[in-house]
Amino acid sequence: MIRKWVAVCVVFAAFIFPQAVSAEQPKVEVFQIETGRVVRSTPKPPSVQKEAEKSIASITGLYKKASPLPKKGYLVKVPLDPAVKIENSAVNTLASEVIFVLEPNQKPIIMVFDNENRTYFFEFTHDLTLLRKALQL
Repeated sequence: MIRKWVAVCVVFAAFIFPQAVSAEQPKVEVFQIETGRVVRSTPKPPSVQKEAEKSIASITGLYKKASPLPKKGYLVKVPLDPAVKIENSAVNTLASEVIFVLEPNQKPIIMVFDNENRTYFFEFTHDLTLLRKALQL
C-alpha cells in the first residue's frame, strides 16, 4: 500500500512541478589577447555558423609559421551545431567548435581540435567581414 502511495505521489509531483529543461543556446566567446580575458560572450547568431562553415570549406592548408598565436588581436570561439566535417591531407575529423585567430594586419587563421585533442591551425580564403560585423569586431 505504501509503495502505491509513493508511486502516486511521484507521478502527481511530476505533473505539478515539471522540470524546466534549459536548452541553453551555445555562445560565441571573444577573447582579447592583450588583456588575457573574454571581452564578449553572446548567443551564437545563425549567420556565424554559416560563416564558420564557409571558412572551413575554404581551407587551403596548414598554417606554416612557427608561432600561430599573436601578441595582439582576438580569439573567437565558435561552437558548431551541427558539427562540421574537416577533411584534407592533414586531418580528417568532425569539428564541434573552431577558434578564429584574428591578428591586426594579418590574414585570419582557424584553430581546430581533432578527435584526439590535437591542435591544427589552418589558412583559409573566406572573407570574415560578415563574421566581424555580426560580432562587432
